[in-house]
Amino acid sequence: MKIKRLLYILPACCLSLLSCESDYIPGDSLIRGEVAIDIDSTFVVTGHSIYNPQIKTKSMTQLIGNLSIPEYGDLSCSFVTQFMPAESLNIPDSIPLEDIKSMRLRFRFANMSFTGDSLAPQQLKIYRLTKQLPNDIMNDFDPTGYYNPNSPLGVKSYTASHLGMADKVYKGQYYGDSFSPTWERAIWVDLPKEFALNVVKEYRDNPSTFQTPSSFSEYFHGIYVEPYFGNGLVVDITNTEVITYYNYTRKVTVLENNQSITKDSVMTDSVTLFCVSPEIISSNNIKYNVSDNIKKKINEGQAIVSAPAGYNVEISFPTEEIIDKYVLSNANMSVVNNLTISIPVENIKNDYGLTPPPYLLMVKSSEVDKFFAENIIPDGKSSFWASYDESSQSYNFTSMRDYIIQAIKERNKKEDDSKNEESEDYKA
Repeated sequence: MKIKRLLYILPACCLSLLSCESDYIPGDSLIRGEVAIDIDSTFVVTGHSIYNPQIKTKSMTQLIGNLSIPEYGDLSCSFVTQFMPAESLNIPDSIPLEDIKSMRLRFRFANMSFTGDSLAPQQLKIYRLTKQLPNDIMNDFDPTGYYNPNSPLGVKSYTASHLGMADKVYKGQYYGDSFSPTWERAIWVDLPKEFALNVVKEYRDNPSTFQTPSSFSEYFHGIYVEPYFGNGLVVDITNTEVITYYNYTRKVTVLENNQSITKDSVMTDSVTLFCVSPEIISSNNIKYNVSDNIKKKINEGQAIVSAPAGYNVEISFPTEEIIDKYVLSNANMSVVNNLTISIPVENIKNDYGLTPPPYLLMVKSSEVDKFFAENIIPDGKSSFWASYDESSQSYNFTSMRDYIIQAIKERNKKEDDSKNEESEDYKA
């Protein structure tokens, strides 16, 4: 979910319907026949904002940080998560516990997967959960009582930059103009060695603990991660994993005094013990106070979408009007070629790189709860997505053809059923 941004939707937008009518004459070849697009209709779509402060935030994507922008509002993001254990730790049984060197938690994020100032200093704290997370979890989940605030598992100060350099400097020094936007960065957090030893010991003594996510969560409930210090940055974490490092001895051949000799050498290896995956509970705790600027625009009648939790827009879609236009075009000889809804965007002015999100989602109001509860993928019939077109500064939903075709079929069926009922009444 790309949530760190604001999108303005104008109160009215245009929707176009294209229908094809063929001049094909029976007996002619299809090649010789002429096909013309003879309808290009525009309809007005109206909408209004609906306050929606509570959303489902179960996701493998985790948000951490604070952001305050006068035009946007105040955003604070923390998260709770369980872990998927590795079926095998891949640490040889011959390795004694005293050779377990360390354990680190790695939060990985793509190069541009953050909003704000990459050089803004931040600090996060990690706490071990003391009890199981609830299954039905929302963005306003309060972790109080689920962890001991006086006993952090780890603390880390960080920025979102590479090597403490500004993005433009790093780009120029290392990658030139071909700098990849997907280049990964990471926040590394050192965990107590005692914790690492206990995990390895548990695996050796009770390997069944690691067989399923549920059995592992009974042993290790998960973590709570909070932004402890800093503002001006929210990081979008795409991968979370716990890595353990251990020492082992290996025979190596070296040259000494012009002679090859074999000696023991201490090596270090690492293994991922557990990570965040779709099978477990992972949810963002999001607090978003909408700015007075946004509230004022909504009170003035503007339709505004604000994310991650704030305002959605409910659109009145002129389905019946579109079908009527289609029927008048001689529906028996027509084909719906394209149906597009275009939503223009007004960017908010800010110094934090806050831009429209790359995608916008539209779902039938009757299907919203089901869509998010069951993690449904947009199907072009009851749910749709559009990518942001920077050149036109708009979102264009171009995959709505199946939606209107289905609506036409449903109306035709109702009309046929009604005629059949009238016919039955007449016979009676």
